[in-house]
Amino acid sequence: MKKIICFVAISFLFLSVSQARAYELMVLSGKTSQNSQRWEEEILPEYPNSESGKNLPVKVVPIQGAQFPQWLNEALAEGRVGEIFGTPTFIIWDRDNKKEVGRVQGYTEKPRFYSQLNEALAMIEQGFHPGGREGPGGHEEGSSGDTRREGSNMSRDIMDHIYKTPEEAKRASEMLGLGGEIHTHKTPDGTIYMPGPMM
Repeated sequence: MKKIICFVAISFLFLSVSQARAYELMVLSGKTSQNSQRWEEEILPEYPNSESGKNLPVKVVPIQGAQFPQWLNEALAEGRVGEIFGTPTFIIWDRDNKKEVGRVQGYTEKPRFYSQLNEALAMIEQGFHPGGREGPGGHEEGSSGDTRREGSNMSRDIMDHIYKTPEEAKRASEMLGLGGEIHTHKTPDGTIYMPGPMM
């Protein structure tokens, strides 16, 4: 009887570990994004030895503006990855099924990053799609960070969100699931404010 219990326990442990290893953390890192650079300096060196890093290996994908690698363009077109609004974007990638299962958007500080990542992983375990973004095929799952609301017609195209005040941009950023983060651009007519981190 003890041998059977031991075998079941070892099998369960192996199954749990192998399920965790089916995912990786893909970091879409903007080459000119200050927050991407901060994440790479503050988190990347220690990440492989962290609890998260032991179960969720990291792969950094450099992004230049809206120029994505071919495989990412294909995944976006097929709806296996949702829309990308800014960098850094942390996609929890199912390597077996080659699709996004959750994400964390943006980087502000180390404790918040790990907290958001742990929360996202816990939600995935419960069957949710945290931080879900609608791609061409759309994500059916509703979850924390998913900005779809009943009766909401808010555009998902970032170019539809240009504001004259930081307060308006911050509200849009929160509605779009970008954590209230905003960025600015200088124009001949003055400064404009947009939701999300600078790409």
